[in-house]
Amino acid sequence: VDLVSFDEYERIKNRSLLEEGSKLIIENIIDYDEMLTPFGGITRTFFIVEDILQRVIHPDKKKKSKKIKLNMLIKEQDIFELIEPKTTLDDVVLHPQTRKTLASLLKQMDKKVAQRLKEWGIKSKKRGIDARIIFFGPPGTGKTLTALSLAKSLKKPVLSFDCSKILSMYVGESEKNVRKIFDTYKDLSQKAKTEPVLLLNEADQFLSARSTIAGSSADKMHNQMQNIFLEQIERFEGVLIATTNLLETIDQAFSRRFNYKIEFKKPDFEERVKLWSIMLPKNAKYEKGFDIKELAKFDLTGGQINLIIKNCAYKVAIKDDPIFTIEDFIDEIKKERASTFDGGKSMGFLT
Repeated sequence: VDLVSFDEYERIKNRSLLEEGSKLIIENIIDYDEMLTPFGGITRTFFIVEDILQRVIHPDKKKKSKKIKLNMLIKEQDIFELIEPKTTLDDVVLHPQTRKTLASLLKQMDKKVAQRLKEWGIKSKKRGIDARIIFFGPPGTGKTLTALSLAKSLKKPVLSFDCSKILSMYVGESEKNVRKIFDTYKDLSQKAKTEPVLLLNEADQFLSARSTIAGSSADKMHNQMQNIFLEQIERFEGVLIATTNLLETIDQAFSRRFNYKIEFKKPDFEERVKLWSIMLPKNAKYEKGFDIKELAKFDLTGGQINLIIKNCAYKVAIKDDPIFTIEDFIDEIKKERASTFDGGKSMGFLT
């Protein structure tokens, strides 16, 4: 972009053409690859979308059938929730090691790397960028939010399925309906001519160790469901992210079929300071001497901090003089700890 003009003002105008939300990006004329830098930033490489480029090179060539928008197709089914990610990995407070692993993951999913692997015979030439990823760690540590932010970096929408509903939904029809999850994903992808990230939230039901002894009919059904799921994972093409709380309970057969396993730890003191700083309302009034570090002393996850701030805001908003105090937050922290058996809530956190 700098080479388009020697004039500084014109270069700034030209750069705005490639910003998020610009017409070239929204209309899918220009696309970009996004990579994390070693310093935690993001670099972008822009290019003309293949379909547009072919129409420029071959203007007389007959147009292919028009793709159907995913948000229209999603209304015709009741399995997935369509999510258009809004946050990037820069918006998530992560443990340094987790961020480093994610940076490595993004590099390995780069198109150039995928092509290199195909040339070496490691990847099938028919397959595009694919990855099977497990995010594991305590509730509230940002697994779901990070999955959405990773999808944003890959410029992909997300088809999300809540696995906690699987047993209540599919009693007696486990084989048929587990296959339906993957068949529906494939059908939506083909019709929309896109490859969304498949997000399996709270996948413990799918991934936990199978029963090795003859048990109840429920145990047999659960084993059968997991066998089908294992088969579908093996055949899956694309990017799949499963979130779970405990890696130790995962069946070894599943563990081998996921090529990335990324741990999410509870935030340390410095990370909690960041979380409180980012999440606290910016336009609110705070008591004199209000010190975030006093709140960061409490061992809380990002999900808990988010919930505590919201609950505290409702309490303060009804006051005649709505000023946040440290005591207000400590009261809510005590309530949160008293109401939680495992010290965490199953929710991610925005930054």
